[in-house]
Amino acid sequence: MSATKDTVLAELRRIKGPDLESNIVDLGLVSEILVKDDRVYFSITVPAARAEELEPLRKAAETVVAKVPGVAGVSAVLTAEAPQGTGRAPESARVTQARARGMTGNGGGRAPAAPATDAGTGPKPLAAVPGVKSLIAVASGKGGVGKSTVAVNLALGLKAAGKKVGILDADIYGPSQPRLLGLKGQPQVVKGKTLKPMQGHGLKAMSMGFMVDEETPVIWRGPMVVGALNQMLRDVAWGEDGDLDVLIIDMPPGTGDVQLTMAQQVPLSGAVIVSTPQDLALIDARKGLAMFRKVGVPVLGIVENMSTFICPKCGERSDIFGHGGAEAEAQRLGVPFLGAVPLDMDVRMRSDSGQPITATLPDSTHAQIFRDIAARTWAELEQAKEIAVRPPRLEVSDGGTMLTVEFACGPKYELPAEMLRVMSPSAEVQGHSPEQRVTVGGKRNVKIRELRPVGNYAIRIAFNDGHDTGLFTWTYLQQLGREKDKRWGQYLDELAKKGLSRG
Repeated sequence: MSATKDTVLAELRRIKGPDLESNIVDLGLVSEILVKDDRVYFSITVPAARAEELEPLRKAAETVVAKVPGVAGVSAVLTAEAPQGTGRAPESARVTQARARGMTGNGGGRAPAAPATDAGTGPKPLAAVPGVKSLIAVASGKGGVGKSTVAVNLALGLKAAGKKVGILDADIYGPSQPRLLGLKGQPQVVKGKTLKPMQGHGLKAMSMGFMVDEETPVIWRGPMVVGALNQMLRDVAWGEDGDLDVLIIDMPPGTGDVQLTMAQQVPLSGAVIVSTPQDLALIDARKGLAMFRKVGVPVLGIVENMSTFICPKCGERSDIFGHGGAEAEAQRLGVPFLGAVPLDMDVRMRSDSGQPITATLPDSTHAQIFRDIAARTWAELEQAKEIAVRPPRLEVSDGGTMLTVEFACGPKYELPAEMLRVMSPSAEVQGHSPEQRVTVGGKRNVKIRELRPVGNYAIRIAFNDGHDTGLFTWTYLQQLGREKDKRWGQYLDELAKKGLSRG
């Protein structure tokens, strides 16, 4: 007998919500339930601040569902709702109440932020993915530019160069890699809940497309998507027969919450941007590139897909989507241009039939193009590793008036809270252009109240005057440290010219 959503929900009603009198189903904390081949998938919404504490709740939910007749496996994840005002669909009153109570355990509202102390602190490094040495995101600002086709052929190009390669299809809503690799069926479960990746053309692969039918829509909100992606990334035996040199992540198109969260939570080694030559696609490609730069992920380069078309009958060249736009954009933005891929019937037909051209027609012109792109990508990856800035050790001292920044392979900088406040890299201070920059005075006595790590690339500093929107990346802290005297002198000159004081 197969399990149904109703039987699963009935069992989940046995699980109490966090510090609440009702159960997680009636509180509206359980997501849409997916039942596929006797495996059950769902998420549970919990207060973000208590996710670690409420891990037993998740395990209890998995345990009761696992006992349902016909259930062969269960995958439950904890997710946190977005704060109000983020543009997402409004939550129910029950979820709002659950969050308010769960955040403090007594229904008293949001827990107060912890004050800064004199103790040495530092951001927690992002957890490495077991069995993977490097991760490369292949992204695009919009869909329809051939990103997934480029991703799989890039992976195969790296494999042809002797690398051990895997590919993660991170496009939950529209997975393409099962078809591109000609893979069907489901991955096996090994060692508890760990999945064994599928194999296609010598690549290890994981995709939501292995879990659901090709024509079945996945109707999940952002938090569950991120949770599912983290499971497909970290609960997979990528290194079962030796660590992968690189895992290619075929990212969802766009620059929304899922993409940003992935970029912040996954220790990406670099990103490749795919675009077509036309202006409309390049506008969105710029957004994707800017997102990775903002979160401190090295952009390894841009690939121009559908670059031109050569008629197979007459040999005439037609620039259907234009030509050279991505290369010019790469030069303008100061990032490497990895190569141009022409439109070709063979690439399209072989992709649709699960026979990617780099693997099945290795002597073709297009296969060589993809191998060249792979070689350039690997070279850029190696260079990015050499210049990467590792998270520094941060220490707030002197009652919150000083921040010590100590890099693993560099000098130690002492940065006064006043300097950090008046040179905050926020729009409030920096404006949106040099002409809009604001000279902030009266901050002589400002103190650092709290450090808030952001991913593995930056820190937000909350000051006791209420300012907390500055995103201090490691490179910016390095610049402030190296140019401390120069920048402070310029600031004092600005104060004098504008008749302002330090307070």
